[in-house]
Amino acid sequence: MNWEIFGVIVEAIGGLAVIISLLYLAKQVRESRSLAIAESQRAVMNASSEIWATFNNSPSSIADFRNGLNRYETLDPDSQARFTHLMWPFINHGEMVYEMHKTGLMGSISSERIMAGMVGIITTEGGAKWWEIMRVMIGPEYVAALEHMRDTSELTYKLTDMWNFYNSDSLDLK
Repeated sequence: MNWEIFGVIVEAIGGLAVIISLLYLAKQVRESRSLAIAESQRAVMNASSEIWATFNNSPSSIADFRNGLNRYETLDPDSQARFTHLMWPFINHGEMVYEMHKTGLMGSISSERIMAGMVGIITTEGGAKWWEIMRVMIGPEYVAALEHMRDTSELTYKLTDMWNFYNSDSLDLK
């Protein structure tokens, strides 16, 4: 057998092995990405559940949230602080989803829905006052995205209009 032919055959086999390895690696990367997306979405759902559990576990949280949405500016400092502490998980959750969407780990529909919910909060009378004060403490890119959505999107709504149990008519003004 000619050594040149043998060398060509070995190189061809080596090249084929490299191609097979690259195809396998590409398949693994796709599967890994799919798993990362699924895990990201699961984490978002779990975080949402935890945020809402705060309200379920503390009925006074609902009153604090409602009061903040409707009249943040007139609340005493303790009530403003409670409203702010209720808002931070929403802000952090929304910003996390926004960042995940940018990297492809979250779909557009989920991201837009969560952002629309945030816009629903910051367009209420009290939420808007809170937003004016607190927006400087939030990532500027996320602030810009929320404000752009607030100003241009047909998806936005006022939370107090959408869910009447949060509107000022539901407040106990005694």
